[in-house]
Amino acid sequence: MANKILTPVTLWKDFDGTLPLCEDILSESQTEEYRYRELYFLGRKTQYGRVKIYAKYFTPNGLAEYPAVLLLFEAGMPADLRLVPHFIEHGYAVLAVDYCGDMGDGSKHTIYPRDIDYANYARRGRAMDYADESAKETSWYEWAAVARYAARYLDELPETTRVGMIGLRTGGEVLWKIAPYAPVSCFISVCAAGWLAYRDMEKFTGENCIFDEERHRFIAGLDSQSYAPHVKCPVLLLSAINDKKSNYDRIYDTFQQINPEVDKAILYSSHGNGLIGSHSFDNIDLFLDKYLKGRSVYLCEPVHSKAFTDEEGNLKVRIEYDPMGDPEECGVFYTENVNAFKARDWTRIVRKVKDLNGETPLFPLDVYVNSSKALYYSFVRYSNNFSSTSKIQEITLHNPYKNACLRSRILYTAERDGLAGFSVFRRRAGSIADCFADTSSAKVELKEGYGGILGVCCSPDVISYRVSEPKYEPPQGASLAFDAYSPECTTLCVTFYKDAEEEKGYTVQVPLEGGGKWKKIVLDSRDFKTETGSSLSGFEGVMSVVFSAPDDALITNLIWL
Repeated sequence: MANKILTPVTLWKDFDGTLPLCEDILSESQTEEYRYRELYFLGRKTQYGRVKIYAKYFTPNGLAEYPAVLLLFEAGMPADLRLVPHFIEHGYAVLAVDYCGDMGDGSKHTIYPRDIDYANYARRGRAMDYADESAKETSWYEWAAVARYAARYLDELPETTRVGMIGLRTGGEVLWKIAPYAPVSCFISVCAAGWLAYRDMEKFTGENCIFDEERHRFIAGLDSQSYAPHVKCPVLLLSAINDKKSNYDRIYDTFQQINPEVDKAILYSSHGNGLIGSHSFDNIDLFLDKYLKGRSVYLCEPVHSKAFTDEEGNLKVRIEYDPMGDPEECGVFYTENVNAFKARDWTRIVRKVKDLNGETPLFPLDVYVNSSKALYYSFVRYSNNFSSTSKIQEITLHNPYKNACLRSRILYTAERDGLAGFSVFRRRAGSIADCFADTSSAKVELKEGYGGILGVCCSPDVISYRVSEPKYEPPQGASLAFDAYSPECTTLCVTFYKDAEEEKGYTVQVPLEGGGKWKKIVLDSRDFKTETGSSLSGFEGVMSVVFSAPDDALITNLIWL
């Protein structure tokens, strides 16, 4: 078995998903919005017994029948039930299933027989990241088996009309493995589209990947891109830019491998610092309306774009969108930071379609004159609020372009950039289910300081990746200068990170007196220190900078001196 490479077909060929479910209801209750039930039902059988699957089932009040959603959360995290009311309000039942098993916290959980103890996330060992024997002796196989029985459970309930699936991160990777086989009408994958064997490998570096036999076993039998050609139901992919957990550069590769006969859509969520923005719920709702409620919703074809040099020598991007759609706005995102997918500043250019006067959408790429490569993708938002994005494409730059720009010491000014260049620092911001931005605490704001001058508010903490973009890279020996204002006395913390994970920070605390005029702050690299007292040797090679303050401190006019 050690050398056996299983595929999505051979791995599941002999799977028995027909055993009796034997539902066991633990408790029932009701609120003004929904009915709630805790239950167990049985899953697959092993040598030592059957898997006992734990789930929470929510159903909308006042309806005799309804479509239902199977929901799998991120592994190792508590089920964030703040998502449930959104679907209840739209008339869906929700089955939230635990696949992680015993987490050691005493909570109710799915119970795995002892011969597959590695299905418990807390004791997964190598069984999640490696297929040492085969794809079958892994956590993924057991989690997918749970999901297959859960989908069947929903499908067999007399009150459910259709069943859809939503998977968040690891939960999404699990659902890819059952999408070809489960009795479902559609599937939404959030920040999950495979390439786990390529984790942390940059796509655009030209690095050759040399895998051993174990890696080939994992890719063939478990990585989600291997399942994409076999999926039979409509698929919606949502992906977050600058995601630390999922390599969004590769997600479109999985999207392209989905059976061309299957309806599919994809949307990148930008400037959420690794989180899906609230606007993506429009896509989710419209997608479910179409495939679970059978409503007449037009979901447009994927967007395409192409970079070219015009007759005057300007580098531009042309967008091609669905001619049958009714576009409201379109635009382009681009970056010259090719090699760090977790830490990029994506420049955004947007235009209202009505302002184009019927002309082909063209957008300039004002790249840095000394950059050798750039990445770009385009998006279109339609009149029904459904949005679509193109693939991320790499372009080799043949300078000089007429619209190429010089290096800029000016990192940011509120008057010029508005909200561009900053996002909320995810590690200290609220999120829903570790996937969706919590709009109450994950929004960058501009506020007025002294003299009506606008600045970026540093509460919640904000992060900028511009310091690693080629056109904004700091000169050797530079100092950082910026203007700051606070209505109350406070302390502004400024932290530079040299790693994309933002683990080891170099921080300085800047006291700000309340009121008065804007204060000019000038900081040298040696002012920034780690918790152990090590100084930042220079700003060269930094990847991000974070500004944080407990009160409404504002910053603007960031400049390298």
